[in-house]
Amino acid sequence: MTFGIKFIEHRKSEYRKKGYWGDATLADYWKMAVLSAPEKVAVVDLQGTCYTYAELDDAAGRVAAFLKEAGVAPGDFVSFQLPGWAEFTVIYAACLKAGAVANPILPNYRAEELSYILNKCESKVLFIPAEFRNYDYPAMVRSLAPQIPSLREVVMVEKEKKVNVGITLGRVIKEFSPLAGNSMRSADDLAAVLFTSGTEGFPKGVMFTHNNIIAAERAFAARLNFNCFDVMLMPAPVAHATGFHHGVTMPFMFGAKSVLQDIFKPDKSLELIENERCTCSMGATPFVYDILRELQKKKYDISSLRLFVCAGAPIPRHMVEEALKEGFKILSGYGSTESVPHAFVRPDDPPERTINTDGVAVPSVEVRVVDESRRTVPAGVEGEEASRGPNVFVGYLKEPELTARFMDDEGWFYSGDLCTMDDDGYIRITGRKKDIIIRGGENISSSEVEDILLQHPKVREAGVVAMPDERLGERTCAYIVPHNADKEPTLEEIVAFFEEKNVAKFKYPERIEIVESLPRTASGKIQKYLLREDIKNKLQQEGYLK
Repeated sequence: MTFGIKFIEHRKSEYRKKGYWGDATLADYWKMAVLSAPEKVAVVDLQGTCYTYAELDDAAGRVAAFLKEAGVAPGDFVSFQLPGWAEFTVIYAACLKAGAVANPILPNYRAEELSYILNKCESKVLFIPAEFRNYDYPAMVRSLAPQIPSLREVVMVEKEKKVNVGITLGRVIKEFSPLAGNSMRSADDLAAVLFTSGTEGFPKGVMFTHNNIIAAERAFAARLNFNCFDVMLMPAPVAHATGFHHGVTMPFMFGAKSVLQDIFKPDKSLELIENERCTCSMGATPFVYDILRELQKKKYDISSLRLFVCAGAPIPRHMVEEALKEGFKILSGYGSTESVPHAFVRPDDPPERTINTDGVAVPSVEVRVVDESRRTVPAGVEGEEASRGPNVFVGYLKEPELTARFMDDEGWFYSGDLCTMDDDGYIRITGRKKDIIIRGGENISSSEVEDILLQHPKVREAGVVAMPDERLGERTCAYIVPHNADKEPTLEEIVAFFEEKNVAKFKYPERIEIVESLPRTASGKIQKYLLREDIKNKLQQEGYLK
């Protein structure tokens, strides 16, 4: 299989000389954690499923043996569409043992996205929930199976529901003996591919080597003083860059404890912090907003919590101040799936840094701000954010031309986000070149939503923009020009249409505005800034925005 990996040889050599990259793989880090503290709890989830490092290593070894028997060779892809369950870590560790490329998939992806990803990866094995949030994953996969020729086995993970037919993870662990030894892999081999939604419509497969992930997590841990005594609560999806890297990988790299929460509810997060003595957490701003609201209603012992990292949206002053009163710090950060959060405020920085900036580059990573010609601009001048370092991905899966658009031959990744940088190197994200909506940390492609809307029989034109939301940061608003003024589509009809199309629920429009025409430039492009101003004014008039 030709992946389209982009290595820049002189950068590779430099990273090795500086010690950012080496010969150890994630499988080696996993093995060291097991040897160091076999009886320590490695992971626990909201349902109470708990594994020590030794127990998880045994279970992962059995799953790895199953993968080998299923025909998974080193370098083959194994996909798993699971929420934040302890079993996610078991399957991930099994991939490392078998030498497979781990491909976590968001649980809210439906048939269209799932079939696209599985075929792009040529996945050999897929793990799915028997049921999650009342959704029947086995039925979805049965309908897709004929379209995915590479797929050999589908394994169901029983958590909320038991099944009587098919292969289940429980039976695999019971019936197989642990794989003897790990499959040999190089630190420069692919370890994982995560899919991200952007402006291109279909998700893009972001490729990471073992060295990429190890360098990213070492830098992250160095900035936040994370070590083996820490307990990381991860309420964000573990198939997201945030959850996968910082909620699952980083804890085992340092022999720490991972606490996973599959469905975010603030009271459950606070119970986990109290019961598991969590020291760190990370997620989108709405998570902290809800946690602080819950603390006003009921007191919990969260004295163990020292910090909560938020990335992807500005953090209001009142939230930072409320958190400090509750005994923990909110730290702002910035990054992307391609360049795993690489700028963070330092733990000893004053609160103003979190309120007014999105952080400064972590050790080993360079950040610069550039103009349209990709020349560095002076401090305080707005430009595009670019980053370079051992954490930066090695390309989009089977998309070398797309990779070349976003990464130059010196290893700089151009994010498409606009920002300014101050004299101390702290950046502030000011906007986006790429037209995406960030809904509670989830990226939604406006063009993808528009393409679906234009398939509706009542829709002639559509322009999709972000509308401000106090809790989620942004929600999706669709401006629609109907085919017939007498037959305007309703929001209920639009939602039903998206449901029929098997589109992930977070991508559904949450408000529609019917208009006679869309504002356009002379070249025909929709002037979306006018639509954003319009919806903001409407929300203010309706009392939703101050």
